[in-house]
Amino acid sequence: MNETSPQPSSGVARKNRIVLLILLASFVIPFVVGDLAYRLGWYQGGQTNKGQLIDPPVSFAELHAADAVGKPAAADFAAKHWWLLYVVPSDCDVACRNRLFQMRQVRKALGREEDRVRQVLVFTSAPSSELEALLEAEFKDFVRITARAPAVDSALQRLLPDASGAGQLYIMDPLGWIMLAYPPEADEKASVVKAEDVLQDLKKLLKASRIG
Repeated sequence: MNETSPQPSSGVARKNRIVLLILLASFVIPFVVGDLAYRLGWYQGGQTNKGQLIDPPVSFAELHAADAVGKPAAADFAAKHWWLLYVVPSDCDVACRNRLFQMRQVRKALGREEDRVRQVLVFTSAPSSELEALLEAEFKDFVRITARAPAVDSALQRLLPDASGAGQLYIMDPLGWIMLAYPPEADEKASVVKAEDVLQDLKKLLKASRIG
């Protein structure tokens, strides 16, 4: 005599399906809500960066930059270092000069991590003789590259339509992604305060990074 296992009633089967759906929902819903919160900017509590986050980041290649002798900057230009990248305005005023000193002090303040960071100046026009003398005297170790203003404006237009003249400072990673931006400060004391913001962001990035 063959015995068959009793089949569950339709009511039990329905209850089992409901339990299964609840279990699945308990795993799926948090991910869906979390993704929506990130995309729509509902949650800001975890944002600790001081600079303006560039999302998505801008590739250095979009600047179409050239080195000091006019050769296109190679794709691996940024490799091995994190960078403080400054687009020098055509008129290097007080805010511009404050920025140059700020970049130097931020790197020095990194202590033993100093060698992981370098500074690069992006010129969209030839520097004045006064600025040239200042760079030669105070900032000779800064890397200098050139780029056309329209290329800079196009690459960074999500932040500013006139990025080539705005005097913005950026942090760029060793893969060539420009990811954080900092506006200029004409006041020297305010510039010192902002330098601390740049320093804190850079420290966090260096701590979290295994590259550069």
